[in-house]
Amino acid sequence: MAGLENDWQAKLKRVFIIPLLVGNIAFIVVGIVTGWWGVAVTAAGQLLLFAVIAMKFSRSLNAAPAVVVGGAGVVISFTQGAGATVLALLCFALLMVYVFWYSTNGRTPSEALAIGSTLPELTFTDLDGNPVRSADWAGSPTVLLFYRGTWCPLCTVQVREMAEQYREIDALGARVVLVSPQPATESAKLARQFDAPMTFLVDEDNAAARVLGIQHPGGAPLGVAPEAESVLPTAVVVDADGVVRFAHETDNYRIRPDPELFLETLRTL
Repeated sequence: MAGLENDWQAKLKRVFIIPLLVGNIAFIVVGIVTGWWGVAVTAAGQLLLFAVIAMKFSRSLNAAPAVVVGGAGVVISFTQGAGATVLALLCFALLMVYVFWYSTNGRTPSEALAIGSTLPELTFTDLDGNPVRSADWAGSPTVLLFYRGTWCPLCTVQVREMAEQYREIDALGARVVLVSPQPATESAKLARQFDAPMTFLVDEDNAAARVLGIQHPGGAPLGVAPEAESVLPTAVVVDADGVVRFAHETDNYRIRPDPELFLETLRTL
């Protein structure tokens, strides 16, 4: 099933982020107090990455700048003795764990979202708790975006970009449907931020995500989101007959598709 990892990885990822942040702050403090600036610079690379995410500049984030800064810190530490070098290398190792393990999802493509397949029957609830079926979208193309929640800055940017492109999408006769497993109250807050009549829906208990195989155990960080399970960021375009014409299934939570890709698909329908 797409999106599933083994239990120990899901549980470990759920608790990974807060200790990582606290650890990096501790490395910076130790580096400043001891004068081991290489250690402080290495830790700053990781914090720089989180700061950029928090500032909501982009829907996708390349970790290369953080790796370069962290690597520079390790090089500096080589001139500051064995203690500084060991701590800098440990800090850099944590950055690599974040980039190459935490950021990836162990994802395999969903058979239900294969290009040319018919989207399975899915059921959601709207922000008032009323049931909504995917069959209700028949007759016009639909851009369907599964996002993790308002607690995810990259998701918020992605939704904002969809709102900015909404008028062009609407001119092509398509609707935009945004789905999250978070409570309706949180989705309602997000909906009020944008002047675009996009449809926000709730996927209760990740039921639709499970049908598609895009649920994400451990995807919601402990201390950041109340729910343990999230959804793998997924974007789909279906035509008026419910046939999948585009699907973006990133295996890295830091990468989201350019809305122009949706527009390119819709222009061919």
